Amino acid sequence: MKALDMDVSVNIIVITRNSEFFRAGASVILDFRDDLFETITIDSDWDILALTPSAPGPHYSAARDRAVRFLSGSGDRISLHVVQSQSLSGALTKLMARSDGSNVHHTGMAYIDYSDPYHFGRSIAEIDQDLQEFYGALHRAQVPAFETPSSTAVFQSAEMHPYQVHPMNFIRCVLPSDSDVLRAQLLTLWMDFYQLSLANRHIKCGDKGRPTSAMASCLAKFLDSRTEGRWVLQYYTGSLVSSLISAFEDQAEIRNFPVLRGPSEHALACGAMANWQLYEMPSVTIITSGMVDEFRGTLANLRETRACGFVICAEQKPALWYAFQSTINPESDSRDVLHARGVPFVYIDDPANLQAGMNQAMQLYDANRGPVFILATQSVMNVVEAPENLPPPALVRNEPVNNDTILHLAELINNGPDRLLLQPGQLHSESARLLASIAERAGIALVDSIIHPGAIPTHLNGRPCPNHLGTLSVYGFSDAVYRFLHRDGQIAPKTEQTLIFLGDKVSQVVTPFTENKLHRKFHIAQVVSEHALVAPFADISVLMQPHAALKELEERLDVKPELLARRRDTLTAALKGQEDLSRCVPSLPMTPNFFFGALGQLLTEMIEAEGYDFTSLFDVGRCGVSAIRNLPKTRAGFSGWYGRALMGDAHLATLALAETCPTDLLSFIGDGAFALVPDILPSLLENALSNGARRNRSVTTFVLCNSGLSAINSYQERILFNRTSRQMRILNLSPEESAGNLCGYEVVKRTINVFDKAEIRKALKMRGRINIFHVNLAHNNEGDGMSLAHVRGWQQDQLPRFGARRVSQTIKERT
Repeated sequence: MKALDMDVSVNIIVITRNSEFFRAGASVILDFRDDLFETITIDSDWDILALTPSAPGPHYSAARDRAVRFLSGSGDRISLHVVQSQSLSGALTKLMARSDGSNVHHTGMAYIDYSDPYHFGRSIAEIDQDLQEFYGALHRAQVPAFETPSSTAVFQSAEMHPYQVHPMNFIRCVLPSDSDVLRAQLLTLWMDFYQLSLANRHIKCGDKGRPTSAMASCLAKFLDSRTEGRWVLQYYTGSLVSSLISAFEDQAEIRNFPVLRGPSEHALACGAMANWQLYEMPSVTIITSGMVDEFRGTLANLRETRACGFVICAEQKPALWYAFQSTINPESDSRDVLHARGVPFVYIDDPANLQAGMNQAMQLYDANRGPVFILATQSVMNVVEAPENLPPPALVRNEPVNNDTILHLAELINNGPDRLLLQPGQLHSESARLLASIAERAGIALVDSIIHPGAIPTHLNGRPCPNHLGTLSVYGFSDAVYRFLHRDGQIAPKTEQTLIFLGDKVSQVVTPFTENKLHRKFHIAQVVSEHALVAPFADISVLMQPHAALKELEERLDVKPELLARRRDTLTAALKGQEDLSRCVPSLPMTPNFFFGALGQLLTEMIEAEGYDFTSLFDVGRCGVSAIRNLPKTRAGFSGWYGRALMGDAHLATLALAETCPTDLLSFIGDGAFALVPDILPSLLENALSNGARRNRSVTTFVLCNSGLSAINSYQERILFNRTSRQMRILNLSPEESAGNLCGYEVVKRTINVFDKAEIRKALKMRGRINIFHVNLAHNNEGDGMSLAHVRGWQQDQLPRFGARRVSQTIKERT
């Protein structure tokens, strides 16, 4: 404990309109005038110097005895000045007038009484903001003030609030009705301040320097140099990383971009993946020791999608014997797991190696192999300063160019078959527009996939993309796509059509066809940037970045008018036809086909008539597939089907995109995925509380409830012809409906049983709103391209009917 400077006068601030509150505090001060205070002066609305302290009750007596015992050996004598006002602004005026330069006046403990009805309804965030502005004004006026965890207490009434959140700048207390308890609390608060702030040698009044970290400064400068300041900070805190997080938060504040949080480390991984796939924004993700395995399979997805960024994970020194939460010990080593998954990493356990470790991490970042893990000990993360070092020069990548094969592909487009179908992988928005232009001029049919929904949107600038046929994937393929690729139920001859895959490795999920069928039945061209990703069944393989390939093709585009006319006729014929019957017939509960058909029509109207723009997220499940297949898209969306197809990933990614997405956000989450991960609403609101609500946007989550894992149900019932069983069943509790203002948003929870076009349109158009709609749906196995088997169903439009003779023949065979 430090000795106190007797030339210093300490100010106590009391903000109250209640004389009884002030008298309770004053009685405590006067009770200790002989034990601690050299002089006491009071500037208040009430005369209390002649106040006779009331008899102490049991609570105050217990607190006073401990306080006297603690103070008896200190020898401190403090000059105390009490400033009372009815408002912070009034107290500020008094404090600035008192700071006349003749003496040093430290602004110490602040007691703020907001229990008066005048302050009813004030939120924690509003009080935090008031105090931040108050202490900021003191700092600008050069009035020294303590800003510590124990220096400010706010008393409120016991009114109920719609949410509870930990204050950032004060200690929250509910004003007790018992005066003895109040006096005990006031004394306890003062003694905590005295011990932890006033007499703490580690605390200096007025010293609120910015948190610093060599690692934070180094990585922030590096990412600025690589991204022009477009990167994201997100974290899940822990003791070992808390100081590093504060330093990174300071870097984010300097750059004026939001800091993201989530309910788990897994949520952060989902956010990092979404921000990379949609906007190519790298992330710095900070997690504490022992949490390196908490990303689930999303870590493999991050590596697969080559998501740039850093993951900083606290670690211990291997020399420590089974250190707490260490993932490096005599029995296991998390570095082996990272190596096996192909995830680049560095391990830094000595502060002397910080600079070398940072340089290695930056080189790995430039190698474009996915997020770089930095496993670092606390002593490394807490290094404040490091030798000034400029970021290493950007790695010059020699982009693969194969002029011969791009010429073959250009020849195919200019003079090839009447049927050309192109499916892109992850594309820039500029590349998508260029692709749409080339496709229209060349007569190429365009499709997206369930792993990259909207990679080529159905609408560009509010107008339909004329060459868009729908979705081609193992699930959710569109009827128009089926008609385009088939004749009389059979795949069209290989010589008459070509599938072109742009920027994708042609994994199993992107078509409903087996690898053997792709090899035997289709002519395939592939554009991909890495030789290792060339499919074994590709007839033409072009090693180029997708955008570079599109530029090359645009320069060489020369499709004859007669060929273009035939291709457009083929496209038009494929687009003709009716959807399955279940999409047209209403029922209760609604079928997914009907609901998404109606929602798709509504969104199409809003896009084409009103210019409505939105970004969609689709989680894994039957209803997510229905949403991808049936809804229009104005830009690329995020899909949980990518990579490991993890249920819940799209739902968790909503948190990050709610802060970074430039448009409205629409999420489609099955009840299975919704139940698998934490509730994201508290985290979404906490992000809004810290970063500010986006009042010009809306965030809508459709929770699609059919009380089952319906994709598995369809597999059992439609493919294997088995009945459903308990393993696919989900029990959904009926959610409560509500509406209210929280953290700057209007939060509306509703249950939808019947599609109400006007109400849904109204909800989507509201600004500054979070909609959570639980949509009750039926389970069915028809339509929506869940398997090739569905096209033989009687509800479909394009196939011939089966006659009665076949039914009778089947019955005979059974008997």
